Amino acid sequence: MFHLIKYELRGKLLTILGICLTVIIGNLFLMTKVDSWQIGAPVLSGFLGGGALVVICIASLTLMSDYLYDDQGYLLFTLPQSGVSIMASRLITAVIQISIVMIVSVSMFCLLDQGRLLNAILQQVEIHELLFFILMHLWTIVSTLTFMYFCMVVGRIALKGKKVGKIGSFIIFFLLSIARTGLSVAIANLFPQMVQIHSVTIMTMNVGSMIFDIITFGILFMATSYLLEHKVDL
Repeated sequence: MFHLIKYELRGKLLTILGICLTVIIGNLFLMTKVDSWQIGAPVLSGFLGGGALVVICIASLTLMSDYLYDDQGYLLFTLPQSGVSIMASRLITAVIQISIVMIVSVSMFCLLDQGRLLNAILQQVEIHELLFFILMHLWTIVSTLTFMYFCMVVGRIALKGKKVGKIGSFIIFFLLSIARTGLSVAIANLFPQMVQIHSVTIMTMNVGSMIFDIITFGILFMATSYLLEHKVDL
């Protein structure tokens, strides 16, 4: 599995470096405009960081698409790797890629902002709350990508053609998203117990929805791993 992670990171190295350099150069330019643009400079820096995260997330999705529809898949699926190893390596690689871009974007924003926003947050947030938000960040990446990978693999198996398969995956994602959201809302209404998290803002989380999300993640991860190992026919 670690060889797969190394291989995937190496394959996306230029993409990661290109995005990070774009963020750095863009923020350096904005630093020269802080006095004249005032609030506009940090706002644009935020948009730049957000755009960089969108691009690296799309890059993480396209790699799975390449495995399913292009020649890379022949190499990957002939290796002595289980479906669990393939899925785990994909998710770990995506977390590393997205985290690198996020760290660079946040660091450049803090330099531009001269640390004012960061200091304001650190004065009000406890260490355990900060760790909680980091874990939530990782969980959001992993659970969202697992759901998307599942839809892509099901679309690939159900619809053989490359173009039809990709469109079918999007339709499957759309329909399953509606079903998943409906189930989550129904469970939240059935089990209304809430957990309150005190931070810069007070955030509440429904216990039933959290358990549902964790169980859904486990099912989708194992199902996608099984399909990759036994059902994907290249």
